[in-house]
Amino acid sequence: MRWDTDRRRDDRLRFCMDICRGIFTLEALDEEYEIEEVSDISLAGMGLEMSSYLVPETPVKVIYEDSDHRIVICGTVIWCEDGAATHGNYQFGIVFDYSSEDASSRLLQVLGDCFEQGDLFF
Repeated sequence: MRWDTDRRRDDRLRFCMDICRGIFTLEALDEEYEIEEVSDISLAGMGLEMSSYLVPETPVKVIYEDSDHRIVICGTVIWCEDGAATHGNYQFGIVFDYSSEDASSRLLQVLGDCFEQGDLFF
């Protein structure tokens, strides 16, 4: 079940992975997973897709790496759905921990050119 959008603190920006120069991974339960797609990001969380299922309330670390940056953001899986319409991947909602606000702000700054046209950035 998706998190009620009325409970979100921040607007999410649509993200375009095709022009992103780095990679995203997710660490959970002592495993590392490749994030197949990032659909949106905000200061408070993100929507993503990957091939593995994680139970809601699972603590996670989202990691972004490129040639100049390594940003780690702690969070929690809020919802996970079978994404039959998205090549069989699972769709996730991740809420970032309040302690990760500086890291999520830095991530948004680093990824500034990767948001779809029409989305305002800061």
